[in-house]
Amino acid sequence: MQPGVNANLVQSRLTRLAKEYRQDGYEVIQNPSPEDLPEDLGSCSFDLIARRNDEVIAAVVRTRQTLALKGSHDLCRMSELVERHPNWDLELVITNSLQQPSLTTSVDESLPA
Repeated sequence: MQPGVNANLVQSRLTRLAKEYRQDGYEVIQNPSPEDLPEDLGSCSFDLIARRNDEVIAAVVRTRQTLALKGSHDLCRMSELVERHPNWDLELVITNSLQQPSLTTSVDESLPA
């Protein structure tokens, strides 16, 4: 799969996620800058921050492919940092690629029909 396709999948899912949070009454910031975050979270690459009252959700959107390529080290670090903040949660959203896995079947010709 081409990298541009992954970026389009992530952006499409991020747009839908932002809409869902807004419909639930959250104030949403897509691709927040370090200035939008507490100082110790400024180095985290969240895709979205959703705030409602004192509740904050930091979301990361990945494809299965980018999740496998990047591993989970950065997600573990983000999770540990987010846990330090009361009323903050980290949400991992995984979107599938457009390509469906191919299924192959084999037929044993020695079996009677």
